[in-house]
Amino acid sequence: MRRILEIFPIESNIKLAYLFPRESNKFLPMFQPKNNWFIITSGAAPVYEEANFNSPCLTEAVFGESCQILNQKNNWLCVKCEDDYEGWVNTFYGNISPEKNNPTHRVVFPTENGLYDPKYPFGAKVTENLPGSIQIMDTLGLDQVIPVAENLLNTPYKWGGKTSLGMDCSGLVQSVLKVCGLNVPRDSYQQQEYFTKDEIQIDQAEPGDLHFFGKDGKVSHVGFSTGGKGILHSQGMVKEESLDPADRNVNQKLIDIYLSSHSIQCKFPS
Repeated sequence: MRRILEIFPIESNIKLAYLFPRESNKFLPMFQPKNNWFIITSGAAPVYEEANFNSPCLTEAVFGESCQILNQKNNWLCVKCEDDYEGWVNTFYGNISPEKNNPTHRVVFPTENGLYDPKYPFGAKVTENLPGSIQIMDTLGLDQVIPVAENLLNTPYKWGGKTSLGMDCSGLVQSVLKVCGLNVPRDSYQQQEYFTKDEIQIDQAEPGDLHFFGKDGKVSHVGFSTGGKGILHSQGMVKEESLDPADRNVNQKLIDIYLSSHSIQCKFPS
């Protein structure tokens, strides 16, 4: 569920901002804090649709991320994440700050033992050169999409997840493309829309291109092509499979709901 900010004039030419759910008729005065940022200090912070733990999880904010505070309800903050996704996060996942965080590095690679530190998982933004990190302004490039994604193989599936602690399908795509130099939307249907003009035949897919799946034209799943009908995706866990019926590693259920394939080449910074 998305929320919309509106401005409504009242007496004395003063304007107040209001935050409200699209389907609600109850307008809530927007919180106007002195400290405008919520800095994530846990490995990953779940972002919920409503201000309670029983509400659906929408996405995650990662360690070191600066989330803009939009509203507050008891120990919950309504925030806008750095990818513009909005939702509610509990205050024990971070600290309120008058300024944005100023990280110098981003964790991209596992440590020498082949694992990611749960405190600083994949995607974490840190202020020191930790093992497996790159400078925050550096990007790895198009040819590193699959090598980076392969480092995340066997990461458990987690609804709303986007770190090595757990990932959903679109979180994997967004997070890997981010460190390689391309910012894409959070959800799988949004990602298909983003690449809508770049549709290709499945056999034309290069490593890093995207395969989309769903029913009745509605996207519900996405994965990276490893070349042609190969796929690296998060379903149960991050894994490699095939969309070729003749391959022993075939995922027939995905073949049955295959929608389209899209090149990422044209969108990548040259």
